[in-house]
Amino acid sequence: MKLKNLTIAIAMASLAATSFAAQAEDGTSFYGSVRVGINSTDNGVASTTQIQNWYSRMGFKAETEVADGLKGFGHYEFGVDTDSADNANGALSTRKAYVGLKGGFGRVRLGQDYHTFYNAVIAPMDIAWDSGGTGASALGTYTGRTGEALSYDTTFGQIGLAATMYQGDDTYNDGYEVGATFGAGPVKVGVAYKDADFSGAAEDTSKAYGVSLGGKLGPAEYGFAYTDRDNTGNSIDLHLGYAGAYLAYGQADLDSGAKPTSVSVGYTLPIGKKTSAWFEAQQSDNDLGAKDSEVTKLKAALKYDF
Repeated sequence: MKLKNLTIAIAMASLAATSFAAQAEDGTSFYGSVRVGINSTDNGVASTTQIQNWYSRMGFKAETEVADGLKGFGHYEFGVDTDSADNANGALSTRKAYVGLKGGFGRVRLGQDYHTFYNAVIAPMDIAWDSGGTGASALGTYTGRTGEALSYDTTFGQIGLAATMYQGDDTYNDGYEVGATFGAGPVKVGVAYKDADFSGAAEDTSKAYGVSLGGKLGPAEYGFAYTDRDNTGNSIDLHLGYAGAYLAYGQADLDSGAKPTSVSVGYTLPIGKKTSAWFEAQQSDNDLGAKDSEVTKLKAALKYDF
């Protein structure tokens, strides 16, 4: 009986190995990142300290040639809970889920991913581990990952062109984004415009535009973004990094009169080939005048990538 069970186990392992080998040849890959650490928060009224998940995730992606010069591709990425009590016994949340085609004409994607406004304007300064883009977030122009969308992008030398269209998206309903980037040495410039419904917002706040600068020079990196939203206000965000250390600053100048600000300093310490530790201190003020308007956060996490 033991010999039979051993034979079955060996056969299953062989099938699994064969399957993964075939997937590797077909361009399929699996990856993940486990990130758990400490978050200490003090708002002047109360303070809390807890161990928590910091954006752990896992994903699958693949691409295959479907014709000469034409490839099909797909990508799933899930946020993974590290505490089963947080969300129905370790449930997953969708970060990316898209399918597409690419070739000499560029790339077409259907589904949830980072889209045109984010890629052209937000991404260059969204480098801090946790606190990047706080100015754009306060303004509501931090697009991030959105679903129910059709996106296209292509390049002509150092020039990149892109567009995204929403149809029935949960956040932006119907709308579109267009953007362009231009690279010149260590500098990359991005511009983008968005006209989307911003779920729950007035129609006259649906339009937004932004510009960005970003790049790397040896161990140094930088990113700057300015965004403006109709009848809402504008924002600036800055990121400066050097050899694992970084400074992030964000401010929104709202038409309501408030000017929420945030400044963060952080450092990523490599421990091994796939292991690192991260530390960040953040000071923010929502400028609403309440006792708890100023918040200090100290964060630290251990991360393992596979």
